Amino acid sequence: MGINDQTTNDLTYYYNSFLLKEQDNHKEKYKEFDGWFSASSAGSCFRKQYYKVNNYEQTPIDEKSLRLFRLGTIVHADIAKAFETYREDIESRGLKIFIEHKVILEDLNVVGHLDVGVYDEKEGLVYVTDVKTTHSYKWKKMFGRTPDRNPSVNYYLQVATYGIGLAKELNVSTDKINLSLTWYKKDDSSIRAQRISNVWIEEANNYWHDLNVALADGKEPTVGDHNTPIYDWECKYCPYHRLYCEGI
Repeated sequence: MGINDQTTNDLTYYYNSFLLKEQDNHKEKYKEFDGWFSASSAGSCFRKQYYKVNNYEQTPIDEKSLRLFRLGTIVHADIAKAFETYREDIESRGLKIFIEHKVILEDLNVVGHLDVGVYDEKEGLVYVTDVKTTHSYKWKKMFGRTPDRNPSVNYYLQVATYGIGLAKELNVSTDKINLSLTWYKKDDSSIRAQRISNVWIEEANNYWHDLNVALADGKEPTVGDHNTPIYDWECKYCPYHRLYCEGI
């Protein structure tokens, strides 16, 4: 069995094959929600959302990207397991925890799984965080001396979407929601939370509302129209680019 070649060998072949199967298993997780938007796609180009919600074929993910995504999956799984391990201790303090919790916004046709949510029943406060792995360059931009001029808007909208869903489920006002992103630096395993303003709750509501309106007629949004695309760089990384859309 060849496992000693520097680049392509049996080890990389079987690992990549395994990751492709895991990707298929992940798709099965959402099969019952065909036709729904994914919370993790918050802030995406409306045309991209159209293709995704209508199950258009995508450009296959390259092997390197699959491995990068897997690192994030492993970190998420470990954090979820840690909270489950200490669930009894946490909830003995009057806190209710939600781990990998399904969030459904029926009125906005959105479904997703939040990473970690904590409900302080006594105070009536809800804390929601989404875990993101990152590299040292982005980490420095966020936590260094010079503020990041390009905030992670998509991530803000995503965690805000989870906050909206959990608030509805618990019948708690959204002004009682506390949002954050928890960043895990892949270079040295540093972990740091970034507080997110509740302003993004309204922004997330507006985004999903506008998206539903834009796709209500069942037609592809026209490139150049509202939020199609939102950012110039989106087309470069879009899995539907060149297959169905030339972009900008």
